[in-house]
Amino acid sequence: MQLLVLLAADYANVTREGKPNVMGVFSNIRAEHFPARHPEMHVVISLAASPAEYGTRRTLRLKLINEDGSLTLVEGSQMMEIPEGGGGRRMELTRIFRLRDIVFPSPGDYQISVLVDNDEKGSLPLIVSKVEAESRGGAAS
Repeated sequence: MQLLVLLAADYANVTREGKPNVMGVFSNIRAEHFPARHPEMHVVISLAASPAEYGTRRTLRLKLINEDGSLTLVEGSQMMEIPEGGGGRRMELTRIFRLRDIVFPSPGDYQISVLVDNDEKGSLPLIVSKVEAESRGGAAS
């Protein structure tokens, strides 16, 4: 399997025809305080299966980890059935993981990794940074 698309977004779904709809793509998260809770993100993964993979089952895993891999914030998996057929062409499969209430312990570099049957197919950098709170007062004179 080959990774075609990997992105994080505010929202995503797949139509009945198999087309992904994606809104609010991002790779940076900004927070005023840490640990920081990110309420929700959708991770969109599109993979291509070759004719040799038709009729097989694969385990798709997603991991959200810190930069050195010592901390896993989220880990999830889905079984994928690759249908028979396809006329000898590669078959594209899109899956979406909905991640809720992720807590980032500190600012830094994180990554979303995609594995198929424990073989990493790719990763997406996710930068979490601290921002100063906006002043709530009027203009200074």
